[in-house]
Amino acid sequence: MRNFKGSLCSYVGMTKRNVLLFFKDKTTLFFSMLAPLIVFFLYVIFLKDTYLSGLKESLNAIEGYYDVKDIESLANLWLLAGILGTASITVALNSLQVMVRDKNLKIDYDYTSSPISGVIVILSYFTSALLNTFMITGGILTIGLGITSIMGNTYLSIGKGFMLYLLTLLGSASSVIVMMVIVSFFKKTTSLAAFSGIVSAAIGFIIGAYIPLGNFSKEIQGVLSLVPGSHVACLYRNLLMNGVLEHINTSLNGIDNGMFYTNVSLSFALNLNVFSLEASKRFMMIYILSSIGLAFILNVVLYRKTIKRR
Repeated sequence: MRNFKGSLCSYVGMTKRNVLLFFKDKTTLFFSMLAPLIVFFLYVIFLKDTYLSGLKESLNAIEGYYDVKDIESLANLWLLAGILGTASITVALNSLQVMVRDKNLKIDYDYTSSPISGVIVILSYFTSALLNTFMITGGILTIGLGITSIMGNTYLSIGKGFMLYLLTLLGSASSVIVMMVIVSFFKKTTSLAAFSGIVSAAIGFIIGAYIPLGNFSKEIQGVLSLVPGSHVACLYRNLLMNGVLEHINTSLNGIDNGMFYTNVSLSFALNLNVFSLEASKRFMMIYILSSIGLAFILNVVLYRKTIKRR
């Protein structure tokens, strides 16, 4: 019982320390939000008019059967999905800088020479990064839903809103545990910062935040679908956009034979193609959960190998 209480106290203390270190470092916080900011500014400056004109053009022949504000809501919710998808990854990556900082300062040597088990150390890094990622991404989701609701009807039920926060928690857990595997190979914070910059610039393309994955070839879509974050972003798009899309489809009352619904689903990548096979929502959930389990095992193995080398 004493051992359990001691381990629990160590776990809570280490987790709290890691969370405080993250929020104390303003530079790390800024770079955590760099990718979402890139998505937002690219959308406002370059992409919004393109997507809106494309959506409106596809409905020119049946103008008057739909509300223009619904089209704008559709585009805005696609933007929110992209911001959430990128934030869950970049915040997770930057939250884990404390792992590399501990290596630089030899703090991890203190952990390995203490009675604290490797699993507790890994769990503390994971939990602190998960809390950071969920708090920031959840905050973005709350603000985003508030703004999009003011700009137009989102047609989101309370149940879907609850599912969005659950997806945020799941996406945060997936991003953190996968990034932990990658971060474990870094020994210097400068190297990790450079890598983080590359990820911030590229992740929007990988998960379809800048350009919908439906615009790529099926082969490229298949490769990009290997990233768990692509599945998380796709689930975000489905939960956020389906309400508006279904409302527009109902307003059209079959006058377009459902073509608008089908075309938007394809062009905005509401369905993820995994090497020419369409992934169901159930498959995407299983894929994300599997990535969490596999990455956790890899983290334990890598940590134990690190200890043996000392």
